[in-house]
Amino acid sequence: MSRYLIFHCILLLVFPAIVLQAQQATWSAGIEGGPGLSLIYGSDNVYGHSKPAFSGAAGISGEYGFAPRFSAKAGLHYERISTITDNPSPLLSPGGQLKYNLDYLSLPLLVKWTTGRKLLFFVNAGPCVSLLLQQTLWYLPESGSKQKVANETEAYHRVNLAVTAGAGIALPVGKRFLVSLELRDNFGVLNIRSAASSFEHTSAMAVEPPKGHTNSTLLLAGIAYRFGGSKGLPCTPNDPGFQYLK
Repeated sequence: MSRYLIFHCILLLVFPAIVLQAQQATWSAGIEGGPGLSLIYGSDNVYGHSKPAFSGAAGISGEYGFAPRFSAKAGLHYERISTITDNPSPLLSPGGQLKYNLDYLSLPLLVKWTTGRKLLFFVNAGPCVSLLLQQTLWYLPESGSKQKVANETEAYHRVNLAVTAGAGIALPVGKRFLVSLELRDNFGVLNIRSAASSFEHTSAMAVEPPKGHTNSTLLLAGIAYRFGGSKGLPCTPNDPGFQYLK
């Protein structure tokens, strides 16, 4: 009984502090997205002549300011990572290229540092965990329309992990909104391949599981709605120029 009494006393003491901290913090929620370039590289027999290809990401984000100029940011993005290679397959017409598309649901978890008042400058970094939704292989002939070759999702690991780092600028718009532009790089640290695909087997490209890693660079534009705090409380987190809504 005494243990329950102590627990409730601690809860009564801590809860007001938690509420006050939530009131004083700056929160934001928004959307962000943009184009980029990506590359899949690895085993020479599959990715030996890989070239960057257009890619992109888009999704939602949330941010919490936990200290002066520092905040934690998380996102949930649909992201496409692509690469183009030469076509070595005898199953396809000579020439042309192969294009690998990986579609991921990505969760970047970042720590962000911001400086400035009217025009803000920021850097952020952290891990990014991605869940593979599907992989598709396309044939790009020298003339004519592209052709879908295969869906090879089963030849890839479902989870990828990247180290993410970015820098950008942000501009407060009115009292509530913040628009931003960021250059972000996602450097994959895990091997994404689990097996050689049926197409790679029949094309004599690979028998053993090839190795592959991802890298993507994105130009992300975003808009966020900022809220939090009670009337009159100073702004404690990453933007000293922002005042809470009245």
